[in-house]
Amino acid sequence: MQDVSNITKIKKIFSQNSGYITRRQVDENNIPSWFLTDFVRKNHLEKITRGFYASTDWMQDDFFVFQYKYPKFIFSHDSALYLLNLTDNLPQSIEVTGPKNYRPFNPKDLPVIIHTDYKKETYSIGITKIQTNLGNEVFSYDAEKTVCDLIRRADRIDSEIYTKALHNYAKKQDKNTSALLEYARLMGIEKKVYEIMMVVLNE
Repeated sequence: MQDVSNITKIKKIFSQNSGYITRRQVDENNIPSWFLTDFVRKNHLEKITRGFYASTDWMQDDFFVFQYKYPKFIFSHDSALYLLNLTDNLPQSIEVTGPKNYRPFNPKDLPVIIHTDYKKETYSIGITKIQTNLGNEVFSYDAEKTVCDLIRRADRIDSEIYTKALHNYAKKQDKNTSALLEYARLMGIEKKVYEIMMVVLNE
């Protein structure tokens, strides 16, 4: 009976995921790993990455798979702008922020831009769940944290992307300027953010 229960659980996970299953999910549901091995074999699933298997018709989501592999990275900067619809420019590479001492791979091995936030309090602010354009949930910084990051690095951002992103934020119905200024305070850029956003919001 326990075997039947585990088979039912694994089928349910796969169905709810719309075509993929992970070793992490199997472990979280206390299902012995051999059930996953058997399920993968019988259903001819493809190995997307270590511990991640999907049906042949599953549309691979690079954002989702990347975060599965490296869960402490939060999508930020250009990637966050794209996920938040603050820009329509598809990033040329994935851009993420990680905590101090988190280096699960050599950045030269993948087209990934990595930022390290050495302060726990600023690394953890503004993290939100957001859907990719393929409908999978990932962790990204919210619009307010992303705008702060944008302003902090203004001299290294394409001027057109920078201007459009700020104006797109200003148009958002659900923007939270109180959170924006609180994040800016924690990041030590409150005066700069306030002055720039006063101009943008009043244009």
